[in-house]
Amino acid sequence: MEGIYRFADLTVRIEHQHEYFKKMAADYEVTEADARASGIDEIFQITEFDIRSEAKRNDETDRARDGMIESLAIYRKLCERLVHRNVVLIHASAIAMDGKAYLFLAPSGTGKSTHTRMWRETFGDKVFMINDDKPLLRLDDEKILVYGTPWNGKHCLDTNVSVEIGGICFLGRGVENRIWKVSAGDGLVQLLASVYRPDAADGMKKTLELVAQLTKRVPLWKMECNISPEAAIMACEAMTGKSIREEMA
Repeated sequence: MEGIYRFADLTVRIEHQHEYFKKMAADYEVTEADARASGIDEIFQITEFDIRSEAKRNDETDRARDGMIESLAIYRKLCERLVHRNVVLIHASAIAMDGKAYLFLAPSGTGKSTHTRMWRETFGDKVFMINDDKPLLRLDDEKILVYGTPWNGKHCLDTNVSVEIGGICFLGRGVENRIWKVSAGDGLVQLLASVYRPDAADGMKKTLELVAQLTKRVPLWKMECNISPEAAIMACEAMTGKSIREEMA
């Protein structure tokens, strides 16, 4: 089974074994004509060895779940390739508002998805999800774009779009809501912990270079918050620099 997909504005031909990924990535599939027009940037194959290796990484023994495991093997191989094209995958919940993307990073279970849900509930049609789990970031000399991917978390929230980045926020739980800016140096370790880190040495070196660029080029924030509309309003006003309360009044 073969498909042609576009991720981060790059066209990738993938030979894979299961229907699961084809259905999962339907919004990202392109035609042969599209591929001929843009050119193929990457070609790779997912083998049975890749699937079994991924199953071992995830301590997965149920062969009925091989389609899902293959999708993880695809994202791993994709990340290993695309990093050399200035693309990194980041574990984050990414939301768009007024043409800018805002990413919330935290360990699993901390509340990234809950916080971006509060943005959607509070601001309605002014916001939409780019990706709720694993967006891609592509860096060039002029801008950094955030892209949706089909690896979209347990709530299956993603949009096949690209949006220029507006800020990154390291999220933590708190009784009271507070947010403050952090320096590139303070954000480096936390950001590195959230990006995909390739196995190959050259890929890891390139990842470190890209993460260092991100810390210098993107506003970084740290936030402690509870689950409330007030937390979303506070974060939005700080990260966008706009008086949202006045617009909502």
